[in-house]
Amino acid sequence: MDRWPTSLREQMMRLQPVTQEQAVSNMKSITPQVSSMNMLRCTILAAGLTTLAISLTGCEDGIGGGATYQPSVSILPDADAEEVSAASSASEVKVAGYGTLKGRVVLEGSVTAPAAITPSKDAVCIAKSPIPNDRVVAGANGALANVFVFLGKAPAGTRQPASKDSLKFDQQGCRFIPHCLFVQTEQEILVLNSDPTLHNTHTNPQRQPAFNQGVQPNETKGVPLSYSRGEKQPVSVICDIHPWMQAYHLPLDHPYGAVSGEDGTFEIADLPAGKHEFTIWHEAAGVVDGGYTVEIPVDGTAEVEIKVPAASLASFNGERPKRVILSMIP
Repeated sequence: MDRWPTSLREQMMRLQPVTQEQAVSNMKSITPQVSSMNMLRCTILAAGLTTLAISLTGCEDGIGGGATYQPSVSILPDADAEEVSAASSASEVKVAGYGTLKGRVVLEGSVTAPAAITPSKDAVCIAKSPIPNDRVVAGANGALANVFVFLGKAPAGTRQPASKDSLKFDQQGCRFIPHCLFVQTEQEILVLNSDPTLHNTHTNPQRQPAFNQGVQPNETKGVPLSYSRGEKQPVSVICDIHPWMQAYHLPLDHPYGAVSGEDGTFEIADLPAGKHEFTIWHEAAGVVDGGYTVEIPVDGTAEVEIKVPAASLASFNGERPKRVILSMIP
């Protein structure tokens, strides 16, 4: 009498014969980014499945007529491993050449400038009143500042910079300066405090732990801050002590991002030649354009003018950056 149910027999028949050593070797070749702990678990799994196959071979009747089968093992890397693998692979691909994107962001239509901030607490901040509101900064000839322009993923042929200089992020005049900052993963940000009062820098990322630390008055050396993972959208940065203080960081695992200046201009260098889809993002509008297509010429420069409708600043499009206030000091 056949002791094996038909469904089980059919599943076992589909398994491919391999040795235990081959199973472990296959796992190692799938991706070099599998962590050592994951590899240990996978090795134990391979050994267990191989033992199962040997046990099945020892059955008197075998698996349908005495045939023996040993299982092969497939390891699906987790999201982190896939992300690292994709970024690594992108840098290894050869492309025709590289070029530069230069552009200017302009506002179509007019907007009412947001009201300046008048603090009611903290003598240092009150003395700075009125404090400029950086939510919408429109300059001459329609220039729109603080607009992020970036690629969502590292493209094929990505060239990482040889070194990443430290960036400065200050708290000055009871404001964050700069208001918007593009940063690469593992790039050091030095958090300063040019004010003679205590501030608190509190990031609100989606994909990694928050940075939440008080920064002493007149801190000139800088408190180090860095991001270990890229984010899908800009990260909100707040001061829990002074709730009007807000800024945005955009951490990416590649160098292809920029922020428009007060004159609306921006530049992204060393882009692989070819077509790219950029995301255009502003804090008041969210995603202005999620697929702004530009073709980068080999050894040349693509120049663009990105138009942002004034009406888009009245409503937010897309997922809002995370913002959590854990404390409020009067």
